[in-house]
Amino acid sequence: MNWRIGMADGWRRLHTKGTVIVSGALAVVTACGPAIVEAWNSMPPDLKTLLPQGVQRWAALAAFLLIIVVRYTAVRRKGDTPAQKEAQQ
Repeated sequence: MNWRIGMADGWRRLHTKGTVIVSGALAVVTACGPAIVEAWNSMPPDLKTLLPQGVQRWAALAAFLLIIVVRYTAVRRKGDTPAQKEAQQ
């Protein structure tokens, strides 16, 4: 079986896709993970008690749902059809 790895179709315009933007934003959050943990650990205990319990779980769920929404939706100008968009490319 021969496999060939190459660039994705339309790779020059991938930076405009919602999934790429969201993935990049979540990669930045992941890269800042140690700083976020440090900030959480340096937070006073009385301030931590003001936050709702399970806020970490809800934030992860919101990020997951955001990825699903961005992945399976598209924003187009009024009147544009997928056939017209392909013709422009």
